Amino acid sequence: MIRCFFICIVVFSLWHNTCWGIEAADILDRVQDRYGEGDFEADFVQESQLKAMGMVDTAKGHIYFGRPGMMRWHYKTPEEYLIITDGDTVWMYRPEENQVMLGRASDYFGSKKGVDYFTRPGELTKEFDIEIGPKELQGKDHYVLRLVPRTERPGLAELYLYVSRATFDIVKTVSHNGFGDTTTIRFDNFMFDQGIDSCLFKFEIPKGTEVLQLED
Repeated sequence: MIRCFFICIVVFSLWHNTCWGIEAADILDRVQDRYGEGDFEADFVQESQLKAMGMVDTAKGHIYFGRPGMMRWHYKTPEEYLIITDGDTVWMYRPEENQVMLGRASDYFGSKKGVDYFTRPGELTKEFDIEIGPKELQGKDHYVLRLVPRTERPGLAELYLYVSRATFDIVKTVSHNGFGDTTTIRFDNFMFDQGIDSCLFKFEIPKGTEVLQLED
């Protein structure tokens, strides 16, 4: 479920498609202006629909983003779970299992040194095509952009970004994989330029915790 989420950490390509008077590239420019060069944090709700199992998983938590490529995903319900990266190393910690998975960010997130559509949106332009999403998905309070990988990926068939018309925040992402699964993430309560402590993007492994190496 978590890996499926990180697949949707992408944005930015310069396509010229119109959406009620605005083009995809214009929307993306405004998104980049919105997130600027600073840090931010927000609440999130993640819903994963697993087709083969006929079930839906829901998780809630709080995210922190810093630069360059630093992220902290704190899942609070239904169980506590942390995903942290400083751009070089990634830690995945499950307190209830007393276990942490450790690896290189580049191995886990792909060819880039950490991946995020919020703080470094321009670095994956060669990997995705972006266009205005279907008209029926557009809303009075949001634009929808559709992202499609330029090379086939079993873990990601397409991704939709819902962008607020008022603030140009990315308020929701919806991703589909090749197995028919869907992951929806909603973001709320954004706070920008709070001066997030860089220590939040490091993880000190508790004594006695089982350490496993992430496979690339």
